[in-house]
Amino acid sequence: MQAVPLLRDRYALPVLPSGVGYDRVADERYRWHGLERGDTPFAIVQHTLAGEGWLRFEGRRLRLGPGDCMLVTVPHDHSYWWQADGAPWEFLFMSLHGHEALRLQRLLIGERGPVVRPRPVALEILAAGVARLLAPPLPDAGEASSLAYRLLMTLHDAAPSATDRPTAPPTGVARALEHLQAALHADPPDAARLAELDVSALARLAGLSRAHFTRRFVRAVGQAPGEYLLQERMRRAAELLARREVSVKAVALSLGFHDPNYFAKAFRRSFGVSPREFRSSGMYFDARRQPADTGSRHPLLNRE
Repeated sequence: MQAVPLLRDRYALPVLPSGVGYDRVADERYRWHGLERGDTPFAIVQHTLAGEGWLRFEGRRLRLGPGDCMLVTVPHDHSYWWQADGAPWEFLFMSLHGHEALRLQRLLIGERGPVVRPRPVALEILAAGVARLLAPPLPDAGEASSLAYRLLMTLHDAAPSATDRPTAPPTGVARALEHLQAALHADPPDAARLAELDVSALARLAGLSRAHFTRRFVRAVGQAPGEYLLQERMRRAAELLARREVSVKAVALSLGFHDPNYFAKAFRRSFGVSPREFRSSGMYFDARRQPADTGSRHPLLNRE
């Protein structure tokens, strides 16, 4: 293990590694708390090679076993530790500084959670980066930044894709998805139905309790239902904004957003720009160029 002294203030690059290494922990005193590590923000990527550790994150207690990659930021209310009755915990880690490192890490956590199981290529990138940063001479800041940025981008791409998931969701989840997509892709969208749709409403459509529905939905779709619901509404908003004759307020209302300001904030969180900027910049794809029979069904509902 070693620090990576790249003089962050001098270079001011948006992604920089600040510490890397390999560790093998078998000491019950090993415990880190995300609110007791100072005020300087940074991110941590920690990939378990063998044994196990534990992470407490936003009310959940998560096991960190071989192949699990922990993603956290500091300061944040979390803790992780080795438990005395477990096998020694072996892992590779990289700590990252810079505003873009933090933004990308938070994006990963928001989309995939604090523990992911990436494909082997992500571990290869992490191991190569750790090896390069541990071996003298220390790389220049640009090369070090490239290594860290590549790791974050590989983690982004290395999460399980839709093709890795079941081809058909359970009946209740499929019924909820059909209802949502039908409301979204009506022309115009069914604003009344969309305004009433939340996780509880989707669970009722599936005939399940909210907790049971959420578990089945995550297994089938790979996302929490609330995240998926907002994501699909934002995707539909992007399509509708391609129609320049429709006002931003009309798009918001058609998707069940009674508060245009809330719609604008949600859209900015999804795309990084306001709805008006999105439309004027040409970032949108033209929905009229899409095949006429696409978009009305979730990919999981498309069966041979």
